[in-house]
Amino acid sequence: MNINSHDLQVFLTLAQEKNFTRAAARCGLSQSAFSTRISSLEHALGAKLFDRTTRRVELTPDGEEFEPFAHQLHADLSDVVQIFRDRAARRRGRVAIAALPSVSAGWMPKVLSQFAKRHPEIQLSLTDGIAETCASLVRSGEVDFGLSTLDDAEDLDKQLVAIDHFHLVCGKNHALLTKKKITAADIASFPFIHLTRNSSVRRLLDAAFDRVKLKPYLEANYMATLAGMVEADLGVTIVPSLSLHQFIRPTLGTRVLQTPRISRPIYLIRRRGRTLSAAADTLFNQIRLTDFENSPMRRRRS
Repeated sequence: MNINSHDLQVFLTLAQEKNFTRAAARCGLSQSAFSTRISSLEHALGAKLFDRTTRRVELTPDGEEFEPFAHQLHADLSDVVQIFRDRAARRRGRVAIAALPSVSAGWMPKVLSQFAKRHPEIQLSLTDGIAETCASLVRSGEVDFGLSTLDDAEDLDKQLVAIDHFHLVCGKNHALLTKKKITAADIASFPFIHLTRNSSVRRLLDAAFDRVKLKPYLEANYMATLAGMVEADLGVTIVPSLSLHQFIRPTLGTRVLQTPRISRPIYLIRRRGRTLSAAADTLFNQIRLTDFENSPMRRRRS
């Protein structure tokens, strides 16, 4: 016989009531079924747990020794069951996400804020990193899912959630902004402030300006640094719309890039064939169903 939670409850009820009739009624069992349960438990333990008289039921020495273990086992099992019920009901759990820095700063704060208000007991973790880092964290299981531009990872499931278009950023009085149509050659005639080569933004720009070479002047790791350099009139730059909030400054101007027109897909990525926890699945679907393309934030920037 395998001892289960119901067996422990039957034992503890009888130890408290010291009467088969009352204990059986509390457990919703007939007296014969209740007695069978107690006898089966005693058989499984190889010990007599109760002394029975016509008037009273008392714990034996073995029963007294077993009682605290029964309390602890029943409490622990009840806690475990409640934890998983809470997880299933999205009242408890942890969700870890990896996302591109621009996505982490642009979309995720509002998304996570909405999720946290609905599920305040769920712990959230967000790691920002380049596309390869996001994919690596998803593959290793360190995060539940990611948001990345990586589209050649055949071992991961991916869903397109948005297309991120690119913008020219320069001083608000810059000569480029006086042109009705800004060409690649126009941009290439000015010093250019680049992100470092390990970023997906840099790789897209290098490919787009393959024929008309830009004039690299400085490089930076972070968008805020780019903004400071452009504001200091050290050159111009091109950034995805998700990063434009870092370039909203009185001295800077922006224009949607038309020639060349550059965009990048943003994918939700997850491990193939792996089931997400209830909490992670809820946030995953919230992101999947969010209309990022037509969000007020995107419309203001486009």
